[in-house]
Amino acid sequence: MKIGYQGVEGSYSTLACAAYAGSEEYTAEGYMTFKLLVEALLNDEVDYIALPVENSTSGPITRTIDLMKYLDVKAIKEVYVKIDHALISKNPIALDKITEVYSHPEALEQCYTYLSRYPNIEVKEFSDTAGAVHMVKESEDETIASIAGSHAAEMYGMNIVRENISDNPLNTTRFLIFKKELSEKILHEKTSLYIESDHSTGSLSGILDIFKTYNINLLYLMSRPIQNKPFSYGFFIDIENDLDRPNFDAALSVLTKETSYINILGSYDKGLIPEYEGVIQNEEYTDR
Repeated sequence: MKIGYQGVEGSYSTLACAAYAGSEEYTAEGYMTFKLLVEALLNDEVDYIALPVENSTSGPITRTIDLMKYLDVKAIKEVYVKIDHALISKNPIALDKITEVYSHPEALEQCYTYLSRYPNIEVKEFSDTAGAVHMVKESEDETIASIAGSHAAEMYGMNIVRENISDNPLNTTRFLIFKKELSEKILHEKTSLYIESDHSTGSLSGILDIFKTYNINLLYLMSRPIQNKPFSYGFFIDIENDLDRPNFDAALSVLTKETSYINILGSYDKGLIPEYEGVIQNEEYTDR
């Protein structure tokens, strides 16, 4: 089994790959961009890919889910990964001596409050968290630092300046595992869909009424722009399934007639959200 992810070894996506594989043997392959990652799945270079789709602090990760709108790939598993961002340097250094911090844009956003306390630090975007750690390690400039998981610091033999710097100490990312083809049509606990309407008055309300009529619970709703239709929007929707397959099929039949496009992105069991007992707010840590 081969699983693709965005980034390099030590990124949070590799933790999602490991969580999905469980006790099964697997290999993981990193790709520089999400677009290349999705293309690897479509070209049969990998069997599965792990895509981050939502974070409990920064919200939906639109650069990934937008790629899924029109593709015939299916989500088969939901995985939650606890995000423990750390400030990482090559060698021990005082905070007031750090000049630049590199990380993935999502990680930087999730640590915005902490970083804003230090006007001496210039924030720089990088392709992924673990890649930023590797870059800092290879750099001759010892005043720069990176933000990534503590596991990445350990993997690359780096110094942790400060642990748990996320604005939200319960910071968690939701991943979906996708595969290219799916022979079985089993309805699991959750189903993700992407829907485009004709944008007439009340069209969204009409879509929501269909779910209500068939007693289907909506867990998530997000609008996204349609690229070739300015100021028109599609909707990503997560629904909670019960065991009534005919109910779901009936709702889907009505939705197909009432919308201009619908793509079932996958059906899967709910992932296990990590435990947070004993989590410490980042203000309580002392700088090292």
